[in-house]
Amino acid sequence: MTDKSVLYTSNDAIIKEVAREIKECLDSGLIEDLIIIHGVGSFGHPPVLEHKLHHGFKGTHQLIPLSQTQLSVNKFRIFLANELINVGIPVNLLHASSIFASKKMLISNFFLDAVKGFLSLGMVPLIGGDMLFDKSMGFCVGSGDQISTLLSKELHADKMIFATDVSGIHEKDPKLVPDSPIINNLSIEDLEEVINNMDNSKLKDASGAMKGKLKSLIVLKEQILNGFEISIISMNSYGNLISLLKGNLINFTKLSN
Repeated sequence: MTDKSVLYTSNDAIIKEVAREIKECLDSGLIEDLIIIHGVGSFGHPPVLEHKLHHGFKGTHQLIPLSQTQLSVNKFRIFLANELINVGIPVNLLHASSIFASKKMLISNFFLDAVKGFLSLGMVPLIGGDMLFDKSMGFCVGSGDQISTLLSKELHADKMIFATDVSGIHEKDPKLVPDSPIINNLSIEDLEEVINNMDNSKLKDASGAMKGKLKSLIVLKEQILNGFEISIISMNSYGNLISLLKGNLINFTKLSN
């Protein structure tokens, strides 16, 4: 929902459409309980890379840049929250850095009572990627992908949907090869092979782009084998989420057992 090639730029029109479609799914009962995890795109990745924050704490000279990065990301969070609230979605804006702590870039401690509580009231927790305190590195990038997988396990979610700007996993990067065939069904057993064969993204991304998303899913192997559903879809076109939840979407990738 941001343009990673242009600093501090959000795709406002798409965000408005996504908010409207989510609201329609909630009102129609296609979605009952929902947590939205968002990336930080051009509001977070460029300053993280510029100041090498992804390498961890190297000195106090990084602290103001870290503060400025979080402030930049917060501007996007507030904009996103406003767009969701404007269509009638009761979001609760939560900061990952207040919920999770890491060790060697892996979330090691978390406090989910607030997430569970607001969810039980009918609110929609809105959480994004953040810089987390890290017991080994001082701080590290806490990606939305890692947060999503942890929450899905701890909260026993039924489904996880990755909303992206491509229609799923393709045999080759669809941004470079537009007619590359889509992989509609991806076995968890084949996931590692697909990851190893993936080209690195041409865009700078502190969390690993699509390859990073897929790598984060490996820890959900047991849940997937037991029926947990993961779908990767494009939400650049209104109606894809509705079609997916109704079982009518054709062009997407489903990760299954």
